[in-house]
Amino acid sequence: MTSEQLPAGVRDRPPDRRPRSVLPELSIRQLESFGAVAEEGSITRAAARLHTTQQTLSAQIKQLERALGVILLVRDSRGVSLTAAGEIFADGAKTMVAGLMELSARMNTVAGQSIKQLRVVCCPRSAAPSLIRVADRLEAADPGLRVVLVGVRSMPESLRELESGRVDAGLVWLPLAGNRLRYSVIGQDRWVAVLARGHRLAGRERLPLADLAAETLVLPAIFSSDPVERQWAAALRPAAGRPAPTVLDTADGPGIAVRRQGIWLAPESLGRRFADPATSVVPITDAPPIEAAVVWTARASEPLITELIRAAAVESSAALATEPYERH
Repeated sequence: MTSEQLPAGVRDRPPDRRPRSVLPELSIRQLESFGAVAEEGSITRAAARLHTTQQTLSAQIKQLERALGVILLVRDSRGVSLTAAGEIFADGAKTMVAGLMELSARMNTVAGQSIKQLRVVCCPRSAAPSLIRVADRLEAADPGLRVVLVGVRSMPESLRELESGRVDAGLVWLPLAGNRLRYSVIGQDRWVAVLARGHRLAGRERLPLADLAAETLVLPAIFSSDPVERQWAAALRPAAGRPAPTVLDTADGPGIAVRRQGIWLAPESLGRRFADPATSVVPITDAPPIEAAVVWTARASEPLITELIRAAAVESSAALATEPYERH
């Protein structure tokens, strides 16, 4: 897009004449965000691809433009168009990201004296103990392997780390939405209700969803996208006219159950692992099961991924074999 084709408000803006002998400090996230917008030609599609909101992505692009002192893109009826500066920067940003990834791999090789490395994203951070056991199992089987665990707060952030190539693999709950990652199912969990021991439903051996219709329900933040979250919220609250379950940090669910502020619904392995001793864990009879999977990038070593899948499947089976808290 030439300067004559820019909207009047952008075209008439006085140019930034500050000397720019060097680029300002940029983050890989900004470069990747702009690259996604340039490739998709749409803030909406790029936001879906990066598992973030349109508002967050737009803010990142504006920050990038302010840092560079140039207009990189403009909106039109079809989405967004790159300016001449934006087209140049899009090519350069792609080269920079690829170069940084290659540099990181080379440094890891030198620092580790060619030790194999597998970077696994951990979400939520509270799931780290199980992944530590997986990492220990992998390293014990292969002394030349180093497993690096990278903690993040949300599943969309986990997927962004994977799609950017900053990590090789991770564990997720299915389904995934709108990405190009590979995955292998390692187990299937039923849903359980975690509730205070004194709750009127705590003594039940099993619970149908209908018996939870009048209850305040809370779900862990384990879903890959907003559409997937809404899908599970609807599946676990089929009663018409009742509020959808609230989705909160995994660490918040057990406390809410203990304080009788609601019932925490979670996959069984997660519910058993993090439920407080003052709660009861009761299986839900008619909720659809949820699948756990190892997910990885195209760059990841297939032999290492194969071993990760085996170790994660063993850990998943062990978690489900654990006896739940005694019911009262």
